[in-house]
Amino acid sequence: MTARVDLRSGLWSGHYEQGGRHFEQEMTLEFADGLIRGDGRDGLGPFAIEGEYRAEEALVRLGFIKTYDNAHSVLYLGQLAGSATIQGEWQLGPSRGKFALSWSPLWTHGT
Repeated sequence: MTARVDLRSGLWSGHYEQGGRHFEQEMTLEFADGLIRGDGRDGLGPFAIEGEYRAEEALVRLGFIKTYDNAHSVLYLGQLAGSATIQGEWQLGPSRGKFALSWSPLWTHGT
């Protein structure tokens, strides 16, 4: 039996950690039928998001690829913490670090 998932589509903002520093990022994410799609921007430039999410009882796991325009891609693996926070780890080759995103109640997709 699949658990009910209450992921909020809309604006998510937060940071990723690299080299002991935090770098801000902001993205618009849409969650539907187990898929994640979106786009955003950080200090390196604009990027697209594509991935999946899966719920097992109270745990919601997410995985997505963040692909910069005409550049590299970064794998993000995380889980929903509470109802409006995603936390996890990014990976690019041997490099990795933590990330955190929070949903912004000030904007939602389709409103």
